[in-house]
Amino acid sequence: LQPGDLLYFPRGTIHQADTPLGTSHSTHVTISTYQNNSWGDFLLDAIPGLVFDTAKDDVALRTSIPRQLLMQVNTADSTKKLSSLLRRLADHLDHTRELRSSDMKKDFIMHRLPPYLGCDSDSLTPGGKLPKIDSKIRLQFRDHALLSVEPDQENADEIRRDMVYVYHSLRNRRDTHMMGTDDTGSEDGTAQQTHGLRFPLSYLEALKQIWSSSTVHVKELNLTSDEEKENLALSLWSECLIEVL
Repeated sequence: LQPGDLLYFPRGTIHQADTPLGTSHSTHVTISTYQNNSWGDFLLDAIPGLVFDTAKDDVALRTSIPRQLLMQVNTADSTKKLSSLLRRLADHLDHTRELRSSDMKKDFIMHRLPPYLGCDSDSLTPGGKLPKIDSKIRLQFRDHALLSVEPDQENADEIRRDMVYVYHSLRNRRDTHMMGTDDTGSEDGTAQQTHGLRFPLSYLEALKQIWSSSTVHVKELNLTSDEEKENLALSLWSECLIEVL
């Protein structure tokens, strides 16, 4: 290759950069697209949640494995049983049509550039009118926020309730984007983190209303009390995720 040349490798091609004999050094830049975003990667992320949800209702998944199973050399019977359990998972998925992905979602939003705000502004702060019960609101920066249902991360008890997490990239920093994910964190000493909010599972339908509608009135949110509706709107407004019209 000569300076300025571009060489394309199909996904999965094993390669190694080498400096020719007689050359003191060389420089190359590797650009990857759609890395770690295959169906296999998605299944590795989503299957644990599917097993957890299915096991709540399916006693077959809660049945103890045979004694000495892990010590067996011939695993034909275990493989047959596992195939049967996998089919039960598929049946559960066909019935619920819900497949959760949390780690991939968090990784995606953690490494996403924040929305471009122009040269004169490098951070978002809440502005405009406070949302009230009669306010009409609209989700802003739709491509920079997502919903995730997962076990409560702040509860270490054996039985953890599901919670709704709202992750966003609005507070990600452009100056340190893709600068590494080691334990030392960024240059100012702060560790890389996912920004967002945490709500009870009962807030999920109201959040879906906001995400699926162009505009919605706070009083129309699918929650029990006006206080809950206003608190939800205020929480999203404080993170600059909605605007009051």
